Amino acid sequence: MRVGVIGGGAAGLIAAGSCKNAEVVLFDHNEKLGKKLYITGKGRCNFTNVCDNNEFLSNVVNNAPFLRSALSKFTPYDAMELIENNGCKTKVERGRRAFPQSDKASDITAALRHYAESNGVRFRLNVKINSIEKTDAGFILDVDNAQKERFDRVIICSGGLSYPSTGSDGSMHDIIKRFGHEITPCYPSLVGLETVEDLSDAEGLTLKNVTVSADKIPSVFGDLMITDVGISGPIALTMSAYAAKREFPYDVYIDFKPALSDDELDKRIIKDFSTRLNKQLKNALDDLLPNSIIRFIIDKSGVSGNRVVNSVTKAERSALCDVIKHFRLTVSGTEGFSRAVVTSGGVNVKQINPKTMESKLVSGLYFGGEVIDVDALTGGYNIQIALSTGYVAGVSAGEDNG
Repeated sequence: MRVGVIGGGAAGLIAAGSCKNAEVVLFDHNEKLGKKLYITGKGRCNFTNVCDNNEFLSNVVNNAPFLRSALSKFTPYDAMELIENNGCKTKVERGRRAFPQSDKASDITAALRHYAESNGVRFRLNVKINSIEKTDAGFILDVDNAQKERFDRVIICSGGLSYPSTGSDGSMHDIIKRFGHEITPCYPSLVGLETVEDLSDAEGLTLKNVTVSADKIPSVFGDLMITDVGISGPIALTMSAYAAKREFPYDVYIDFKPALSDDELDKRIIKDFSTRLNKQLKNALDDLLPNSIIRFIIDKSGVSGNRVVNSVTKAERSALCDVIKHFRLTVSGTEGFSRAVVTSGGVNVKQINPKTMESKLVSGLYFGGEVIDVDALTGGYNIQIALSTGYVAGVSAGEDNG
């Protein structure tokens, strides 16, 4: 039996390695395997999150129930063991995030490649799949318009649309749709947000321990970074995942002091003012807030920054408190697929058997990884999804069903 695997990322490599009792050929249109893995986790590759399945699924944003079977068959603990057994020592850091001990993403790729090679997988790099045709004899792959190759089964692990420079460019979507599969609308996820407001004077500022909220989206606590076009950092990326399919514009609200109630914040401002009575307001909040953001706070409050502190009224303090606790920004867009960590959208999960990753429409056709409409928050969850779905696809495709 011959099995063709399309895509040489995490899902494709583990699918190829798990597809036993078959001749396996892996195709990728990049010049090297695991190109997207090299840039994940700032080059360190946070490849899983070591938690139980219920905790894991709570961090999946779209179609979590679809993953329950695959995750039970290949857990984060299984991922740790597989990576270790293939030559890469690992470590677990804050937030249960697992990394290669070397902090080199290339070691994860090397381990997955070794896993595939141990199964006798052959690699065909720098090639493009132009079409796939299902015939009575199996699947016929048109490779670079030069050679047609026959396979009994095909596993598509071609990724989404995020970071297209790594080969994750959605080029297989049209081929998948020709088989009757729906590709749900795709949006950038885990990506910086652009805002109507110009905060570029504070570019590079990292706000620690703040909360960001929006209508019908869970509040997120953590760190936020101001960019030249809006906001980024862990909180913004999480917000972008929850709001990936939301129409623009929409408002988000930053609470700069989530640990303080409104009354506690007012008392804190009164205390700070008491030692700065003759200073202008714009120079009296530096113990409470980072200097580069103070102007924006004051402007939104409607209180003049030139007012002397001892003349600021209770109502004006209340206006300041309100802005500090509910600093509104209008999100106008995202930084796009070129900066997005993952894609929200992909092959409709209703058309895939969650226990095998086989198409419900075309027998012998399987899917794994980001090409499927499943995505999660940051923390190693998305690569684990690729590993779990890829593993199940590989095992299923390799089984001899007669």
